[in-house]
Amino acid sequence: MRSIQYFDNIAANWNVIRSEYFEERLKYKVLSKVDVRNKIVADFGCGTGFISLKLAEEANMVFSLDNSNNMLKELKKSAYERKFNNIHLLKSSLTNVTLFDESIDDVFINMALHHIKDADLAIKEMYRVLKKGGNVVISDVSEHNGEWAREEMFDQWLGFSNEQIYSWLKNAGFKGIDIENTDLKCKGTSSRGEYTEASIFIARASK
Repeated sequence: MRSIQYFDNIAANWNVIRSEYFEERLKYKVLSKVDVRNKIVADFGCGTGFISLKLAEEANMVFSLDNSNNMLKELKKSAYERKFNNIHLLKSSLTNVTLFDESIDDVFINMALHHIKDADLAIKEMYRVLKKGGNVVISDVSEHNGEWAREEMFDQWLGFSNEQIYSWLKNAGFKGIDIENTDLKCKGTSSRGEYTEASIFIARASK
């Protein structure tokens, strides 16, 4: 099974599964980093819309990108139920994004970067699509030793160090880089009962 198949298979239950991994208040911490009112924003690796649906409350337009058709279908249902007509779904790789250069005010990527083999290339894509003065907000897990996540959840990275994220952002061209190590945790247990707990960081930078 490939990563896309995995997420297609769990999409219908992802909201419940995700709630066991990290708290709802993560979205409020993420959105406190940037004022998205009246902006055009993008949510990379949107899943079922944990971040996108909150963005849609204030942003003019939300481009929600994911590689999983079924995740996008779940988000479409939720957007319809909540009468949001400003969410635009895009099936897209995050290392070859289907958005124009300098077309987005702010980019968000929540708990998706560790699934991308070429994570540094994804960050360069974020820089490409951002308008000058635009912001990127990356929320993900710090380094951990939960090796089982590679096999069971198709994680490409066992979290990231602050230095790694800072270096990638700087090399992509970002400025004003700030990384907050939050008090939030991401928790998971393997099928064999191996428990892993990792801290969550939020990085913000500007183009």
